[in-house]
Amino acid sequence: MIGDIVYVNGQFVARDEAKVSVFDHGFIYGDGAFEGLQIVNGRVFLLKEHLKRLFDSVRYLGFEIPMTAEALRDIIVETARRNGLRDGYVRPIITRGAGPLGIRNMAQLGPPTVVVMCQHESIEGRREKWNRGITAQVVSVRRVAPAGFDSRAKTCNYINNILAYLEAQAAGAETALMLDAEGYVAEAYSSNIFIVKDGAVVTPALGHILGGITRSTLLGICRELGIPASEGRLTTYDLLTADEVFECGTMAEVRPLIRINGRTISNGSPGPMARRLHEVLRGMMESGLHGEPVGDA
Repeated sequence: MIGDIVYVNGQFVARDEAKVSVFDHGFIYGDGAFEGLQIVNGRVFLLKEHLKRLFDSVRYLGFEIPMTAEALRDIIVETARRNGLRDGYVRPIITRGAGPLGIRNMAQLGPPTVVVMCQHESIEGRREKWNRGITAQVVSVRRVAPAGFDSRAKTCNYINNILAYLEAQAAGAETALMLDAEGYVAEAYSSNIFIVKDGAVVTPALGHILGGITRSTLLGICRELGIPASEGRLTTYDLLTADEVFECGTMAEVRPLIRINGRTISNGSPGPMARRLHEVLRGMMESGLHGEPVGDA
C-alpha cells in the first residue's frame, strides 16, 4: 500500500495532492536518478550507502542535489515517520527539474526536483517466493553497454529493464536475466545475480552491471563466513549447470532461481547457500545495527 504522505520540493503533502510539472525533464526524458531503500522494524537499512550512490548517480548526470546528504537523510526518515512505516520501501527521486522542451534548453531549467515516497510492504508478501524460488528467462534484450552509459548510475530511465521484463513475462517467467553486449551474464532486470558451484559463490564483475548495495553486502558476508566468493564472467552455461542460482536486491533480498529458460536448476528447490546467506542478511536487517531509526509516527 502506497504511503499517504509524499515529500515534494520542500513540502510534505497528501498523496493525492503530490504533483510534479509535466515539463519536468524527469517526466519527459527520464532525466534523473533514484534509490530504493528497505525499512525493517522501523529502521532504514543501509541508508548511508544508498545515499552515496544516489549522490554519485546525480553527479554523473551532470547536476547536483540541492541539499546535503544529511538533509536528504532527514527528509527520507521524516517521510517514513509521517507514514507510520515500520516495514516497507522508501524511494527518493531526483530529477534535473522543469523547463522548456528540448535537450538544448537544459541551462534554462529550474532547480532539481526532489521527491520522496514510500510504500508499506509486509515481509509475508515476499516470504513465499523466498521459500519456493522463482523462474527466470534469459532474454534477447541486452544490458546497455558501459561505452554508451555507465551502469553504476541508478537512473530514472528504465526502458532497458522494462523491455527485458516484458520479454520474460511473455515467456511465462517471473524475472528476466540480461546478457551484456559480449554475451556474458550481466544482471536481472532489477537485481544482481549469483551462482553457487562446488561450494563457491560467483557473481558477474562490475562493468556491465549496477553495483547493488545488497550484492556488496552479500560479498562481505561471504568473506566473514569464509565462503569462497569471486567476481567474474558467467555464461548461460554457468547458470544452467550451477548448483544454485539466486538474485539479490533491496526488496528481493536473496531470492533463489529454480528454473531458467524452462530448465530446472539442480534439484529444483532453493539451495542451502542461498538460505544461509539470506538468514545472515535478515539478521543484519532485524538487528537494527545497520539502520537509521524512523521514530514514532
